[in-house]
Amino acid sequence: MIHWLYLFFILAIIVFMVKRRDTTVICIIGILAIALISTYSIPKSIMAVFNSFIYAAKELMGTILIISVITAMSKVLMTTGINEYMVRPFKNMIKTPFLAYWVTGILMMIISWFFWPSPAVALIGAVLLPAAVKVGLPTKI
Repeated sequence: MIHWLYLFFILAIIVFMVKRRDTTVICIIGILAIALISTYSIPKSIMAVFNSFIYAAKELMGTILIISVITAMSKVLMTTGINEYMVRPFKNMIKTPFLAYWVTGILMMIISWFFWPSPAVALIGAVLLPAAVKVGLPTKI
């Protein structure tokens, strides 16, 4: 029963993501339901939800910290205007939305080979986004 319940909630989360809805509540309900079926105890199930929060926070805190530092650094680049100098070599290549998409993607791939991908994507995205938007690359799909 637990496996079927787990599969149901995974599919529900995927459906929510496809519909671009928030998955937080469905995840919490799923953890609670799986804990309730496995322990047959409401207090232990509630404890399982809070323990899952603590575990997720411990595992993801480093990632959240690095992404927030990279975001702050990109804002400093924008405020000081240094991002214009960083983008200048690539601005000549970015002339159409098609080229903006591929140049940005290839640069992110190359930088991700040498650095941890998440900050590389954030930094390149923050630096190249204004140039890409200027040539007509849409910000939403």
